Amino acid sequence: MKISFSNWGVLLLATLLLGLGSSAHAQATRTWVSGVGDDANPCSRTAPCKTFAGAISKTAAGGEINAMDDAGYGAVTITKSITINGGGHIAGILVSGAGQNGITINAAATDVVVLRGLTFTGLSGALNAVRYMAARYVVVEDSTIEGYANGINMLTTVVNGRMDIRNVQMTNATSTPNTFGIHIGPAGSISTISNVSVRGYTNGITTRGGVTYLRGSTIVANDTGYSNLGGSLLSFGDNMVSGNTVNGTATGSIPHF
Repeated sequence: MKISFSNWGVLLLATLLLGLGSSAHAQATRTWVSGVGDDANPCSRTAPCKTFAGAISKTAAGGEINAMDDAGYGAVTITKSITINGGGHIAGILVSGAGQNGITINAAATDVVVLRGLTFTGLSGALNAVRYMAARYVVVEDSTIEGYANGINMLTTVVNGRMDIRNVQMTNATSTPNTFGIHIGPAGSISTISNVSVRGYTNGITTRGGVTYLRGSTIVANDTGYSNLGGSLLSFGDNMVSGNTVNGTATGSIPHF
């Protein structure tokens, strides 16, 4: 007996096969990396990737990359909304070489990027731990930075940038001249810095435009603690800015309420 398919049946079968083929390449909203992973894996919990760069292409916009164990996960460029979460592990970003960056953020003007629980270590002239080129909102929290010429660098070309830096320990462990701990504040930007320690840089915190709010932070042992090149730095009055060659002063204060 002959079995024939109607045109609708053939179309349905083709659609199902196409869907199965597409699902094999679908991006996940949550992916995983491990020191014993492989970037050829799908970055699932049972088959994790090895690097953040390997995982980001398999993670959907607005999704999250999670570290499963203590390891070095390498540098990465971010071009979409995403969260990278160390998850309580030593999620290392080790970069070596002149002009190299740890994490570069060059996303759309509507994108939100969260960097949480990461350990940035720079060697041999590494440039920026975090280089914020473009995005709507960037958060760096619960992290440590050392060995980079610049800790967190928000470029002046960022349009109406928003940045929140909290619970970050930053130490300059280089002999590079003219280093910056936090270089922030293009025109129109709004930034908050809270519970941050900045030590050993040529310039601890530098603002160049916009408005920056500082609270609960320690700025010590820098050549210049705070340098204002534009915009304003408003202090909540609970910071320690001391032991720098030049401490600098905030442009204004905000009372607690």
